[in-house]
Amino acid sequence: MTAVVTLADIPGPAEDSYLGNLHAFSSDPLAFLTRCAREYGDVVRLGDHNVLLTGPELVERMLVDRNEVFSKKGVENSGRAARGRGFPRAMMNSDGADWKAKRHRLQPAFGRTLAVKAAELVDAQGERMLAGWRPGEPRDLHRDVSVLVLRLVTGLMFGDEFTARDAAVVARLVRPIMELSTSPLLLPDWLPTPRHLRLKRGLRDMDRLLRRLTADPAAVDPERAPVLHALVTGTPAPSPDELRDELATLVLSAFETSNDAVVWTSVLLARHPGAAARVRDEAVAAFGSTPPGLARMERLPYTNAAVRESLRLYSPAWMTSRDSTADLEFGGFAVPAGTTVTVSQWVNHRDPRHWERAGEFDPERWLEGGARKMPRGSYFPFGLGARACIGASLATTETVHIVADIWRRHRLELLDPERITPRPALALQPMGVTVVPRPW
Repeated sequence: MTAVVTLADIPGPAEDSYLGNLHAFSSDPLAFLTRCAREYGDVVRLGDHNVLLTGPELVERMLVDRNEVFSKKGVENSGRAARGRGFPRAMMNSDGADWKAKRHRLQPAFGRTLAVKAAELVDAQGERMLAGWRPGEPRDLHRDVSVLVLRLVTGLMFGDEFTARDAAVVARLVRPIMELSTSPLLLPDWLPTPRHLRLKRGLRDMDRLLRRLTADPAAVDPERAPVLHALVTGTPAPSPDELRDELATLVLSAFETSNDAVVWTSVLLARHPGAAARVRDEAVAAFGSTPPGLARMERLPYTNAAVRESLRLYSPAWMTSRDSTADLEFGGFAVPAGTTVTVSQWVNHRDPRHWERAGEFDPERWLEGGARKMPRGSYFPFGLGARACIGASLATTETVHIVADIWRRHRLELLDPERITPRPALALQPMGVTVVPRPW
């Protein structure tokens, strides 16, 4: 008789009789996952069907070597991490051959043409945002950057920026998705709570917006809108619902993660004046001697290092989960099929076993090949392997340019540093960031 594979032998925190570890996780997921990793090792049982992996080699084995035996659909279509997404036909929420076909269809769009376009657009949008800033006038940095990033992302997707009304549609959808993803209560989607009603209205408005935008024949021009062109003309051709899901997912994910990355980097620079001054000097020289475009990235190595270090400490993607579709072994422990296996960027990026001064902001660790010394699974802000973020290079280009543009013009002072906290929703949001621009 074949023995039943269970998680019983894997060490982990004691569970409540009724809620398991739900309360501990929901109260402070970042602290809970960190404590589990530090106390119980590289493989931790979080519940009857949940495991956390923290060893870099185990993370790489899951995301790279064994990617084919993990499914995203089970995780994304149930539980707190994905409720409210409502885009099941998107590449990000697909598996197997379906995912491969969709990735193949989109991949050509995320090449040099899009990167060049992004580098050009980011200058214009940065100028537009910063023109409204006045020295000494407090700014809600997350809100200001969100407008800039939304104009940039939609310009890249559709070849033209949204109107103010269009931008409000996306903002109204992001808010309830983030609220639902942080709620500890798993209420049924059909229950007419205020949050569920806001989400339904947001999805309906987003549907109308995307239908209107994609109806424009000019929107499929490969030079003007390479992403939309790749979707509409790719093989297999997407259905209207699939097109909606792809565009909505790409816009929402790019919008929130890039926004958070810019804000977290600026918070860290505001707390480290020496690093901020170095970014400013580098940016002044680069913007003064290099025309807008990708060539400017080569002149911003320290700013790029500062962004990478920010992504280490405050990666917008703070946790990644997959469902195993076969019995597996990790670190000498049996993990049965149907287990939700989690890895955490927050945990691994701050693991003192692999990072010197793990809790400190130190951009120089990324200069002169320092990053090559790190195990691959110790740093993965955009994921690893075949399912790594399709727009990782693009997001980095955007973030570095925006950070450089802000800090070459202004020295940012945090109005109330103690209020700034990370909110682990679908992305790791910086809360309470009010800055005061000061002259250098």
